[in-house]
Amino acid sequence: VDAMGSIARLNHYGQIKRVSVRFEDVGASGPDHIKTFTIRAVVNNTTYHEGSGRNKKEAKEKAAQKALDAIGLLEATEEKCLRSPSTSGITATITQPNYQCWLNEHSHRTRITFTPIDSTRIGSLTTPQCCRYLAGGKEYPEGYGRNKKEAREEAARLVYQTLREEAEMTGDSCPLLGCLENMTPKIASRRSVTETNFIGIVNHYCQKTGQVHDYKMVDKKGPAHAPVFVYRVVMAKKEYPDGEGHTAMEAKQRAAQQAWEALQEQSDWNSADMASDTSDSIIFKDSSAVSSPKVRFLFQPNWLVDLQLLLFSFCRFELDFESVRQIGKGGFGRVFKARRKLEKRDYAVKVVRRTEKAEREVGALADLQHENIVRYYTCWIEETQYKHDGSDTYSTSSSGSDKTLRVCIDEWNSHRNPQRRQDSLHFIHQIMRGVEYIHSKNLIHRDLKPPNILFGNENNGKQVKIGDFGLVTASDNDNDEGLLERTKRTGTRSYMSPEQMNKTTYDRKVDVFSIGLIYFELLWNLSGMEKQKTWESIRSKKFPARFCEEFSIEKKLIEQMLCSQPMDRPDAKDLSLELEKCRDLLVILNDNR
Repeated sequence: VDAMGSIARLNHYGQIKRVSVRFEDVGASGPDHIKTFTIRAVVNNTTYHEGSGRNKKEAKEKAAQKALDAIGLLEATEEKCLRSPSTSGITATITQPNYQCWLNEHSHRTRITFTPIDSTRIGSLTTPQCCRYLAGGKEYPEGYGRNKKEAREEAARLVYQTLREEAEMTGDSCPLLGCLENMTPKIASRRSVTETNFIGIVNHYCQKTGQVHDYKMVDKKGPAHAPVFVYRVVMAKKEYPDGEGHTAMEAKQRAAQQAWEALQEQSDWNSADMASDTSDSIIFKDSSAVSSPKVRFLFQPNWLVDLQLLLFSFCRFELDFESVRQIGKGGFGRVFKARRKLEKRDYAVKVVRRTEKAEREVGALADLQHENIVRYYTCWIEETQYKHDGSDTYSTSSSGSDKTLRVCIDEWNSHRNPQRRQDSLHFIHQIMRGVEYIHSKNLIHRDLKPPNILFGNENNGKQVKIGDFGLVTASDNDNDEGLLERTKRTGTRSYMSPEQMNKTTYDRKVDVFSIGLIYFELLWNLSGMEKQKTWESIRSKKFPARFCEEFSIEKKLIEQMLCSQPMDRPDAKDLSLELEKCRDLLVILNDNR
């Protein structure tokens, strides 16, 4: 708990005391480039002193600190963490208990399954990891930490504390709570780490799971009279962190301890899969293999729900949703339209493998709030793969969330749209405004194309929203050229700018090039076969003669967007203004006809 920031401490206090904790924006003052934000904390409907800072996070942190100081939580929390209330069940003074080991033993003896629910708090730098335990339909308080191991340990401590308080209230004597000192690697008697036989624990685990392991000597260093041995555990072709010791046996023990701790951090670890033959040996039961974790993105294109970005390790897609129907599929994963049972409202759920790309998309969308950008509602991780038996074909319905710009263009090419010119300008202007906002956040989309442009329900279904931020990357405002070293050929090749396709340095102007191609495709009826033949010419600004005649105004704008040199392309902000002028000019032309 001591490693937490003030915000995390205050939230932790609210969970333990079962009181509400919220933050209120008081206001902001000063010019845009040096604004001062003011926020105050409200705990259990009591308002505390305001905190100010150069950004909202800093102001919120200071407000939380002032609230903590006012209620005297800092000293109370520290004392509570270091010294639990004494009961007849626990007599030893614990200085560094291992609550996860205790919880595993407690689960085994009581035959109660304690399931860890891991989550990640977006925006928290000091304690980004969260964990809470579920058992028998009961949810225990959430613990925070710098990593998954710390969060699970803190959550296990809160389970222990909750059970202990319940036992005190009922007057029951629970000897199982007293076994904590047996699961403690370091108590007041200062027992050595090597007294726990981690080699035996790892051996037993491998026997139960049918795995082969070995101890690999990595290094031997130091003088001859005081050598230091370095060993590591190799299990199932995976190498675990090194362990050091003054003897080979001590180094192996520490290596086994490192491996055991790493195994407990795995996403498929569950206290229900544990069994214990002796007080100092904890092993797994046989467990069936699970598929790779899946990340589920849930967004609401029509902006009716506030952003809540959470990551959960809990199966909920089938529990929370009904009327599931696949509406899109590709290399990125699958997109389903599903109705959430609670609100009786339709959502689009994107299912992808948990990769760096997927996590980057979550992080990028956490702070993006714009009417022309998909509004993400929530995100979670599941260990089991959702099995869909329906057709893999792309389907549409009257719902705006089913449709993409790719579908719209194909419909226009098949059935003439008399308002195509006006609608194209309307759509491209919205896209440009969304990209202008993305660039203002020092981000580059890098994969703009018609399938990644969705439609919301606003404006009679003509509100476009940019989606799929899996390739988003940071821009560089401090560099005059705004160039960063990046991966070549990241994106969809047919909509890539020349520098994105061939170079490792490029800036936000790559998005402008892609929009130029999208604008041409919106305006001009281009069949699939014709596109294959002429697309490279279009990329080089060699347009059909009839296009130049019919769309002379738009042609000039598209030519600017498709300049081979990024420095010659206008910014999205400038183009947004030009598109407004183009809209006014088209209105005048139509009125004169």
